[in-house]
Amino acid sequence: MNLQLALLEKAACEERLAHLLLFYGESALHQREVALRLAQILNCSHRTSKGPCQACPSCHKILSGNHPDILWLKSPKKSLGIEQVLNWQEKVYLKHFEGKYKVSVIEHADSLTLPAANALLKVIEEPPERTIIILSAENAEGILPTILSRAQLVYFPDYSEDAWLEGVGDRLEAVQALTLSRKNQNLATAILEHGVLKVQEWVDAFRGVVKERDFLKLFPLFPIDKQNAILYLQVMAVQTQEGIQKGIIQPFELLAIGRALDVLRQQVNPRLVIEVLALELFQQGGALCD
Repeated sequence: MNLQLALLEKAACEERLAHLLLFYGESALHQREVALRLAQILNCSHRTSKGPCQACPSCHKILSGNHPDILWLKSPKKSLGIEQVLNWQEKVYLKHFEGKYKVSVIEHADSLTLPAANALLKVIEEPPERTIIILSAENAEGILPTILSRAQLVYFPDYSEDAWLEGVGDRLEAVQALTLSRKNQNLATAILEHGVLKVQEWVDAFRGVVKERDFLKLFPLFPIDKQNAILYLQVMAVQTQEGIQKGIIQPFELLAIGRALDVLRQQVNPRLVIEVLALELFQQGGALCD
């Protein structure tokens, strides 16, 4: 454990943890683990100087995701909107059910819309008693400056590959996800959550459509929601980038995928985005990285 995380745990044990923490960096998995451990320390019934006991009902509930005072906010759409934050806000202001501290973890905090960020700011400025809010993000720069200025920043570098593999369960599937993501740990984590086989099958099918330039073969790839479309395009982007480095793919393909991702984040219909991308690659003679 590095010094920064050791100091966080010490502050939690002494019940003087900052009410707003911003975890940022490359390892989303590590951020989740630390957030869970801090929640355990704050609510453990038999806490020791070394941390939570890991045996009491509170510790077990937190790890299993069943503790009523530990709240997780994660957008299914890769962006956090005002409605989600307002629903979360109602829960934050409820009385504690059984824990000593209420801990809220907001994942992908760098994807908050401006109205959502302003709603969050109202809670941060007047936080309920014994409430800790942990923002988890890849880029601190994506956080509203007025929120950023109120948070204690904690940077998380990438795990080593072995440490990441040990923390995600099924090792074989984790290796497949890491390979598919070209060793991007955050992307690999998202692939595991969605399903490695589903991602691989969709990306392979899209490659086949582009290779054959057969627009009709796009139809079996739908329906598709925004979150899935973004994930698939991110996988194609890292694979295409690798192909460019090897000199087997032209840069225009990565630019086309990048434009598609930007448009998707602007609430455009994902089917339309995928169809336009396919047509653009047809015209340019794209082959996408194998």
